[in-house]
Amino acid sequence: MTVGTILITGAFGQVGKRCTQLLLERGRTVVAMDLRTDKTVAAQAELGAGDFAGALLPAHVDLLDAEAVRDLVATHRPEAIIHLAAIVSPPSYRNPGLARRVNVGGTENLLAAAATLPRPPLFLMASSAAVYGSRNPYRHPERITPDTPVQPIDQYGQDKVLAEAAIRASGLPYALYRLGGIISPDTQADINGDYLTLMRSMPGDNRMHAVDARDVALAFANGVDREATIAGKVLLIGGNETYVLLQRDLEDDLMTAAGLGPLGQSASLPGDPGDDRGWSFTGWYDTTEAQALLDFQVHDWHQTLAWIAESQGRQRMVLRALGPILRPLVRAGLQLQRRAERRGPYADPWALIEKKYGAGALAAPD
Repeated sequence: MTVGTILITGAFGQVGKRCTQLLLERGRTVVAMDLRTDKTVAAQAELGAGDFAGALLPAHVDLLDAEAVRDLVATHRPEAIIHLAAIVSPPSYRNPGLARRVNVGGTENLLAAAATLPRPPLFLMASSAAVYGSRNPYRHPERITPDTPVQPIDQYGQDKVLAEAAIRASGLPYALYRLGGIISPDTQADINGDYLTLMRSMPGDNRMHAVDARDVALAFANGVDREATIAGKVLLIGGNETYVLLQRDLEDDLMTAAGLGPLGQSASLPGDPGDDRGWSFTGWYDTTEAQALLDFQVHDWHQTLAWIAESQGRQRMVLRALGPILRPLVRAGLQLQRRAERRGPYADPWALIEKKYGAGALAAPD
C-alpha cells in the first residue's frame, strides 16, 4: 500500500475536485478517478498546477469496466475509497437503465475490487436525500434522522438504496453519507432544461436542507481519518441551521445572488397536505451526529450565496439591471407553462416527472 493513498471516484466533479484538493493539501496521494471530458480535463489541469504536499494521480477509468477498476485498485491499494461518481437526477431520468448500471453496477465493481485487497479500505459512499422519497411535512413534521426509513419514489433514490445495500453486504468498513441539496457555482452553471423541469415540479413550500459543496468535500476528507468512529454509520450531510429552507426561498435567494432577483411565491405551486406522494425527495435533517463526528459545517448560507454571486462576474450586473423587466416575464412564462401542462392547484411533482420522462423515472415496484 502506498502510504496515505485515497481513491476518489468522480474526483473532478463539484465535490470531488474540492475534496481532492483538501487531501492533497494534507499530504495525501490521491488517485483521482473520473471519465475524460472537457470539464474533468480542465479540473485536472487546475489541480495539477497547484503546489500541494500530496501527489495527484489522475485515472480516466470507467466504473463499468470491471477489469480496469480491479487493476486500478490492485495497483494503488488505497486505504480509503471516496465514492462520488454517479449519474444523478434529473439526467438519470433520461436513461434509467444506464443510470442503474453506473449507480449500482459500478458501485458493485468498485466493491468487488476493494474486497481483493489484503487490508479492506474504508468505503465512504455519497448517497442522497432521495432515498427518503416524498416527504409530506404535514404528515412528517419531524426531522429526518439516520434511523428514518427509506422509501424512494424516483429511480435515482432507488439506485442509491440498492447501492447502499451492496455496500452493507460487502464486508468492507463503510459509512453512508446521505447528502442534502449541494450548492456551488458549478450547480448554477450546469442548470439546463432537465434541472429547470425538476425545479418547476417541486412544491414551493417543500422542505429543503441545503449544504455548501465545500462543506461536503470537508466531510469526506475528514472521514478518511475517522474509521474508528464512523464505520457502519449513516451520516446526514446538510448545512448548519441557516441552510434549513423552503424550496421557494432557496430558489429566490439563489436567483438574487445570480442577479435576477426573487420571483416570489406565485412562481411555484404548493404541495398538497393530503397527498403523501405530492412532495419532493427532500426534508430537513438532524445533522447533530454527523457534525459531531465529521466537523464539517464551516459555512453559513449567506457565505454560500456570496460565493455564487462572486462567481457570476459581470453577468450579475447585467441581470440586476434587467431584473425588473425579466422577473414579470419569467413569472408569466411559468404560469403559461403550468396552464399548458394542465397542472392543478398543487405541484404534484411526480406526475409531471412521469409525464415528461416516462415511468422509468420513478422507482420500480418492490
